[in-house]
Amino acid sequence: MLRVAVEKIQRGMILARPIPLPTDPFRYLLQRDIEIPIDLKPRLKQLGIHEVWVRCRDLEFLEHVIDEELCEQQRQLYCQVRKNFEQVMRSSVSVVDIDVAHFQNSISSLFHFLKSSSFGSVMLQKLDAFDNYLMSHSTNVCYVALLIGMKLERYIIQERSLLKPKDAKDLRHLGLGCLLHDIGKMRIPLEILNKPGKLTPEEFEVMKTHPTIGYEMLRGQAPPAAAQVVLNHHQRWDGKGYPGRADQASGQMFPPMVARQIPIFCRIATMADIYDAATTKRVYSQAKPSVQVLHEMRTWCKGAFDPLVEQAFYEVIPAFPIGQTVRLSNGIEAVVVDFNPRFPVSPKVQCVRTPSGEPFADPSQEEIDLALYPDLDVVEVDGIDVRPYLDIQRSRPVSQLDPMLVG
Repeated sequence: MLRVAVEKIQRGMILARPIPLPTDPFRYLLQRDIEIPIDLKPRLKQLGIHEVWVRCRDLEFLEHVIDEELCEQQRQLYCQVRKNFEQVMRSSVSVVDIDVAHFQNSISSLFHFLKSSSFGSVMLQKLDAFDNYLMSHSTNVCYVALLIGMKLERYIIQERSLLKPKDAKDLRHLGLGCLLHDIGKMRIPLEILNKPGKLTPEEFEVMKTHPTIGYEMLRGQAPPAAAQVVLNHHQRWDGKGYPGRADQASGQMFPPMVARQIPIFCRIATMADIYDAATTKRVYSQAKPSVQVLHEMRTWCKGAFDPLVEQAFYEVIPAFPIGQTVRLSNGIEAVVVDFNPRFPVSPKVQCVRTPSGEPFADPSQEEIDLALYPDLDVVEVDGIDVRPYLDIQRSRPVSQLDPMLVG
């Protein structure tokens, strides 16, 4: 099977994975092994579904990589976020009851699945936006943050040294904070939250209040480590984030936190939040390919991230997701079948069509590890020229920082 962008669905394509209903992700709009109706494409795009998995005889082995249980775990979290966020929207009081225990149980299930899965150390599949960006975004940020946290067990223990190691490395509070990190946006006026254009300086100041609003909503309900993620997920390593800090006695405002003043779970949430937001379609921007976002985070955000968290992030986020169709610099069309974190823009691919468009007789015999071919690059993804984003140095191994802290 392989990923196909909705706009590239062709007649005769058979679903390899069911398409969930946006309003109820445990029911399906279309079941697996059914031909996708061409006239359904506009509806899929309208529902925020950007890609589907389709059958491909020579790539069926990918079905064992993209585990269906992962999708079920993500949908379960999405449903819980939706239920709680809708409760917030219906309520006029400043504090609402959040089902923290239920969240914790679901996060534990996802975490144990990722720990036990042979492919659980790499991001495999985000949840589509469905009918609400904030809810799917919260689910995806939780997923990515857990993957990063799993890479940083020893570093997290070091940074949370006041706790026993067993408690320090417990990632449930990280996951909970990420699921609820944007809950304060439920109190932002919709004309600002859903504005399709650039916010004015005054509107942006209103938007910047959402971490504090969310923190106040959760105070006394969520564990302190999770509440800190809600409050400080927009802090930056170089001190350029928000919100600032207030002196409790005088009310005087101090600058935002910097570097290790920022709790480690907040530093992890920051990277997960930025990545998912940039790779997801929103009211004011189109989704960007992963390779482009990784390039922009490396170049536009220098100094914004904890270097060790950044290192772990690039080891779990593929520049080209597994199952994605790409075009190589020699004109061949190929499908990504594996990710090498040491050479992030040089995945292992299986060639499916020649430069002239003819299918290979036996694609299974046409597998190429691009890390071994420095003159061969991925140059196109979904019709987008990605050559400007390939400066993630394939020749420079990612893991050059302290190996004692990054697992």
